[in-house]
Order: sequence, then C-alpha cells, then structure tokens
Amino acid sequence: MDDEDLAAAFHAHKEGQTKFTRRMAIDMADFFDLSVRQLVCRLETLGLVKRGTWDWFVANGGFTKEHYEQARSDRHPV
Repeated sequence: MDDEDLAAAFHAHKEGQTKFTRRMAIDMADFFDLSVRQLVCRLETLGLVKRGTWDWFVANGGFTKEHYEQARSDRHPV
C-alpha cells in the first residue's frame, strides 16, 4: 500500500461525511490488512486526520469487539 492508495481510499470513505468514524477506520484497516491503530497513525502522519485522532478514539471508548462485529456484519450480512 502506498500513500496515494491510502489517501484515495480515505477520501472515498469520507466523501459526504463530516467525521472520520470508527467504522471507517475498521473498514479501511481491514481493506489494507492493517491494525486500526496502524491505519489511524498512518493517516495522522499523512495529515489526513488530525494528530491525536488515535488518542481521541482511545480516550472515548476505543475500539470494542462490538465495534468490529458491527462494522464487519454490515459489510457481510448473514
């Protein structure tokens, strides 16, 4: 994955949205085969999200098993 691919995916996920959400982070991390932390930190480094976004997520509930299950079940309904 290069920076251009990541930036393009970020902009596609964020199109029409005002916030970068947990669901977006989980979807993108799964797509690029990264941990959510790796993804968010890379987005911070590239300036696509504010510095401290990862810390904000952690301070505000983190990423729970339920977050992952909901995001993934919405993509792959049973």
